[in-house]
Amino acid sequence: LIDVTMGSCDGAEICELVGLYLLNKLKCVMDKKHVGLYRDDGLAAINNANGPKLDKIRKDVIALFKEEGLSITIETNLIETDFLDVTFNLENGRFFPFRKANSELLYINVLSNHPSNIIKQLPNMINKRISDLSCNENEFNKVKPAYETALRQSGYIPSMQYNSENTQNVKRKRNRKVIWFNPPYSQNVKTNIGKIFIKLVRKHFPKNTKYGKIFNLSTLKISYCYTTSIGNIIKQHNSK
Repeated sequence: LIDVTMGSCDGAEICELVGLYLLNKLKCVMDKKHVGLYRDDGLAAINNANGPKLDKIRKDVIALFKEEGLSITIETNLIETDFLDVTFNLENGRFFPFRKANSELLYINVLSNHPSNIIKQLPNMINKRISDLSCNENEFNKVKPAYETALRQSGYIPSMQYNSENTQNVKRKRNRKVIWFNPPYSQNVKTNIGKIFIKLVRKHFPKNTKYGKIFNLSTLKISYCYTTSIGNIIKQHNSK
């Protein structure tokens, strides 16, 4: 395994565009099927490669990034590594949730100005995520206390349990081109924005018309936008 960390002060969108460009260039160094990149973290798996070969690949990748004016840190000969929020081991097949040593778990408070269904489902979503990232119940129980503590500090009453159900065999759905209207959410707004939005679509784009076939309730959707809280905005500002 090769663990890649790319340093950049650009935004997430620019980072993804740069990542796609670099992945295309990496084809000349390694098989594109064995390397992946998410934002500024990359991971590559190379089979049947000894130390000198891996070191040459490492130097080639560093040189490729340097040509583009970027710096990169690479670790090679890894049997166990972390990628995003999971750690996995090739030798014994174990995988479990990963958190940086100094990272603090922080969730939205039960009294925050968020949709009630999000607040109600948050403990279940966290439980499912940690279960999916744990290879067995033993690994789940090792990390569970930290997440339960964070949930209690946010006002929840957690009762996390390991769920080994395999949810990957989901029926594939056909992708549809959809335009989303994302109004900011606030508990202070009493107007039923969703109902008004549906009425406007039906009024201005009736069925069996030229534009009704393009703009309808199957191609125009509404979903509330969960904007960043003031506390997080101030924290991000202070960290800079």
